[in-house]
Amino acid sequence: MKILQEKSDCCRAKIIRFGGKRRQCVACKKTWRVHPAKRGRKVRRRQRNYLDKVFCHNFSVNQLAEHSSLSVDAIYKRFNRNLAELISGRRTIRVRGQKLILLIDAEWQYFKDKPWTMYFVSVKSVNSETVTIFDPLMRPGKENYSVWKEAIDQLPGSIKNRVIALVSDGIRGIETIAEDNGWIIQRCHFHLLLQLKKRRGKRAATPGRLVREEIYCSVRLALSETSKRRLNILCRRLAVLAVDDGCPERMKRIVRDFLRRFEEFRNYLNYPEYNLPTTTNVMESLNSFVRKKSGTVNSPQAWLRWTTATIRLKSKFICK
Repeated sequence: MKILQEKSDCCRAKIIRFGGKRRQCVACKKTWRVHPAKRGRKVRRRQRNYLDKVFCHNFSVNQLAEHSSLSVDAIYKRFNRNLAELISGRRTIRVRGQKLILLIDAEWQYFKDKPWTMYFVSVKSVNSETVTIFDPLMRPGKENYSVWKEAIDQLPGSIKNRVIALVSDGIRGIETIAEDNGWIIQRCHFHLLLQLKKRRGKRAATPGRLVREEIYCSVRLALSETSKRRLNILCRRLAVLAVDDGCPERMKRIVRDFLRRFEEFRNYLNYPEYNLPTTTNVMESLNSFVRKKSGTVNSPQAWLRWTTATIRLKSKFICK
């Protein structure tokens, strides 16, 4: 039997012992340890509770320094290191269910008088109340269709192929994305009623107050009415009120848009088996949570880091 001896990596020559734990190449006389030790100082146990205290228990970094023997600079250094490790780590998202629903919303801020927009995409199963949030996408400028298409195209194929519906507010061009993918659109009731409520008028002397009040009440009834006869009466009445002189111009456009996209607001009734949410309030809760945690940032990059860390530490919300 032929015995194969290990050769040196440097010269492919014979290896001999050079002490207890060292070996030597007979050609170039290079030596090395059999089990090389790790270079540098020993790594101390990493403090990962900094992120939990700041993002989950409403502590500030300065408050952490007050209850620690370390300086504020040392706490900030460790906190930023933990923040970078959390963001750079690979994230695996698994969502159960054969049929999924996408919920989308955006948030914007100004940095040095320039607008930046954060795009949020979440997903839930038709049989679950738990919404899973994906990592956000940030782009300069105001909210637009092309970035929404980019954010949705970045979804994993295993999730995107199971999506059947899309819930959003009045984002321009979102119907094109839904049509290209064959998805059902469910428009948000909350945003529609909020726009009408702002123009409803609180004073008795408000011009056209009775018309505004009737429009608001008629739209609320039309969103949930199940009788076709009463629904047709409400729609015809809204069409008449939309051309009334007492109705402000902005309110007229809202009513006309509602009548044009009438089915998109009522798809939760057309497809009761999918349990479509009628609002994007869960995304509004996410925006409020993110705004509270990242309210002190002063640059777009810091805003993205803090937002990503916030979502990764609390990636699930309840949507009933």
